Amino acid sequence: MKKSLLSLMVAASFATSANDNWQTIETENFKVHFPKAYQSWATSAANELEVVREKVKEQQNRVLEKQVDVIVFDPYNQSNGFAIPSSVDPMMAFFATPPQSDTVISNSSGWQQLLVLHEYVHLVHLAQPTRSEWRQKLRNFSSAYDIAHNPTPRWAAEGYATLLESQMTGRGRLHDNYVESLIIQFAKEGSLPSYSQLSEEDGGYMAGSMAYLVGVRFLQWLEHNYSKEQLDAVWTRMQAVKKRDFDSAFTGVFLEKPSKLYRRFVAEYTHKALTQEANQTALETKRWFDLNYIQTAPSLSPDEDKIAIVSKDKDGNTKLTIYATEENADAIKEFEEAQKELLEDDAKDIANSKPTSFKKETKETLNSINRKGILNPVWRDNSTLVYGAFSVANNEMNTLHQDLFSWNSETSETKQLTQFANVRRFSLADNNTAYAERVEYGYSQLVKIDLTSGEMSDLTQPSLQTVYDFPQYQNNKLAYLKTKLNQNWALWVKDLTSNNDVSVPMPKGYQFLSYPKWSENGESIYYVAGVNGQTNLYRYTFASDKLEQLSAGQQVMQYPMPSKQHGLLYLAVNSEGPDIYQLSDNASVTEVTERALSPKAATNKAEQPSLPPAKIYQQTAGAQRDYSPSNQTMSFTLAEQYNSASTALLHVGVKGKDLLNKLSWQFGGAIDNKNALNGAYLDVKYQLDKWQFLAHAFDYKLKAANQYQHPDVLAAEEDATGAYLQASYPYRNGAFKLNSHLAYSYKDIGDSHNQWLALGANQIWQRDWQTFAIGQTASARVYSGDSSQGSWQGFDANVALFGKAWNMPLYVDYQTKQRDDMLMNIGGFASSLIKPEAQAERSLINELPFYSALSDDYQRFGAGFAFKQNTPWLYVSQHELNNSELATSYGIKLNSQFDFAVAPSVLNDINIDFGIAKIEGDTIQDEVRGWIGLWYSL
Repeated sequence: MKKSLLSLMVAASFATSANDNWQTIETENFKVHFPKAYQSWATSAANELEVVREKVKEQQNRVLEKQVDVIVFDPYNQSNGFAIPSSVDPMMAFFATPPQSDTVISNSSGWQQLLVLHEYVHLVHLAQPTRSEWRQKLRNFSSAYDIAHNPTPRWAAEGYATLLESQMTGRGRLHDNYVESLIIQFAKEGSLPSYSQLSEEDGGYMAGSMAYLVGVRFLQWLEHNYSKEQLDAVWTRMQAVKKRDFDSAFTGVFLEKPSKLYRRFVAEYTHKALTQEANQTALETKRWFDLNYIQTAPSLSPDEDKIAIVSKDKDGNTKLTIYATEENADAIKEFEEAQKELLEDDAKDIANSKPTSFKKETKETLNSINRKGILNPVWRDNSTLVYGAFSVANNEMNTLHQDLFSWNSETSETKQLTQFANVRRFSLADNNTAYAERVEYGYSQLVKIDLTSGEMSDLTQPSLQTVYDFPQYQNNKLAYLKTKLNQNWALWVKDLTSNNDVSVPMPKGYQFLSYPKWSENGESIYYVAGVNGQTNLYRYTFASDKLEQLSAGQQVMQYPMPSKQHGLLYLAVNSEGPDIYQLSDNASVTEVTERALSPKAATNKAEQPSLPPAKIYQQTAGAQRDYSPSNQTMSFTLAEQYNSASTALLHVGVKGKDLLNKLSWQFGGAIDNKNALNGAYLDVKYQLDKWQFLAHAFDYKLKAANQYQHPDVLAAEEDATGAYLQASYPYRNGAFKLNSHLAYSYKDIGDSHNQWLALGANQIWQRDWQTFAIGQTASARVYSGDSSQGSWQGFDANVALFGKAWNMPLYVDYQTKQRDDMLMNIGGFASSLIKPEAQAERSLINELPFYSALSDDYQRFGAGFAFKQNTPWLYVSQHELNNSELATSYGIKLNSQFDFAVAPSVLNDINIDFGIAKIEGDTIQDEVRGWIGLWYSL
């Protein structure tokens, strides 16, 4: 729902491959797959899915006839989900962790209901079969065409699912006070996204959320100003016999382009925001710290001389920075001197206006290590912070858990305090005790943590019906937020001595609630609540039972920080990110006399048909069994490779897999127009817990003299048939990963044969500080073989150092291949026919044609750099045979492998290879050579 579909599918591929204890519940219209630990969540989801399907069918007058596959798991220990809208193999994935109170998806009757509804609407909306028979047959034949058919703009896809999530529940992002206050703030600044920006995932602050938050409001505007029927007609027209894209389908109904109507919507919404602003009194506050982009979870040190805050830049780099709270005298002096110098140079010039605040002095910075994040820092003492970050259990390989870590800013020492605890927000009672909210398998609870031992004890029982957030300790009392199904968030205070809980009053008509914070003396508590499309800051004093409102919708407030030295600080969000403000002691305060009677959520904005109240279903929804990979889906595949040194290959095949990619396979053929290389192949891969088994069979003919660069090659021909078998097992210890394998190959080449047994391992380690990184890889393999010419032995080895400097990736590497009593043929490229690991008698080099040379000793020295992560490398390689130089190549190249386990088979096992290089050598024709290809290899 929030992260990009690409990153979510990657997460799914990690998590599904790490656990073999999967179950399946099959209902009439869904198959729900889940690890055994998620039994209760999945059982309830299976029931909810059938309820949602019937209500969506009634609302949409559309339904999916296909049985839908659903995955329940929790790869990130965070809230999310996604749908793959295939008309042939539709699927959804649900992340069980519920959202926290300050997120834009916190307003729901229940996380499970919201998630099921939102993702299922995606399928009904986007996965409908087309009414064109020939196009639908093509969709049935090719998963790639099926998914790419009639792409809908992201804003329309996400906006429509968000619209129905709100209309059918009366909750959701359309009716969320926090979201409304955010969009109003952007509108007041003239910063609502343009139509071309509306679907973007990257860019400015909150850019990726605008497809949901603004898209839904634009769609609602269309329904109100035109009609629901007209909007619905757009989706009907997109699946017509006549081929239409979204703009054509939209314009034919509304008689205007969507971009033009969107501009009108922005104008009206901006007018609404400015009218609201004009009727507000000014808030007596001043900017205390001017920040930029994503800033979150500020925390004042016990002595109040420092403030820590987590930031994330546009490249996704996360860091925890400690700033001095006092005014930056050096920055002020530098500004004043610059203005003085300006006027000395030109007395008639006008000096810059003095900023309302100067950047605070940076004291210390902690960068996120290996992209594990930094969350919710809390001061342990005046030099040490405890914070959350993600960790990975060695026996799970890839599933992320949230844990607590400490950082001593004076010694720079970091230490992990818990092990795979799955704790989110927390508060410290003393140096050794924390109170936290824990989520595991979808269950939320409050726990007490001994930071010395890492042991946890329950404060509340784990629950699927109740979610907790923002525990705040003060004077042996614990304030915390809690929401139950069909309720708003509520603020409670637990007396840890008597174990009694009391509720904190809320303003009448509130919906959003977050960011509780005790006053410095513990006599009152601050929080942010939303009423009537605005969010405001409140203060409740316990002794006098007085509830006061400290703002009136002028700002989008977050994280109040009452202090003795600096008054009341808080974050205020604008279109460029939050800044820290200081509320004036003279700011007007309004006593709230009308209070909410209960936290029960209002659903009066729901439209019929609407969903019933959310619940956790316990009854059996269908038959349950162990997950079986025998339920296979398949797709036709088409791929092509071109290599100017060798030949061009056209691959035609069929791929298949089960949903979790436990059993996958492909077969097909490859041909070229020069009769240099052609043949057939069959691959099968099976995952059993961590073990992976691979079988590759091939039958190909290679005629070296028919290649493009035939003057440079030996006049050799191969008519090869054979098979390759491999079993591999992974191991992980922190950032160290090792994959060991045992392999066997047999090949007939004409009248001769070659067979061998190999034992090998691939290893990688890295440490990533974001701007800088260092890592290394190593691989080794030893062979023992037997051929028609006799027995032989050999080994392969490869080592590489890689890293980043100022965000620029770079590497150096070395490769060697040695054979005793056997010659390797040098050159050629990898393909579905020729799998490198199955070719012990070959050393593949893209820049050279097959059979450029024969040798028993090959070495390569290489280095390269790129301007940015995941962009092509500028590289140089030197190739040697028997310690004599064969060739030097330099140019640009890119090689990537993609494997998204839960996606359709056509989106798995993809290899992309591209390069342009100049090659030089005494026996090689000096020239520029190139290659480009996309092919499949299990």
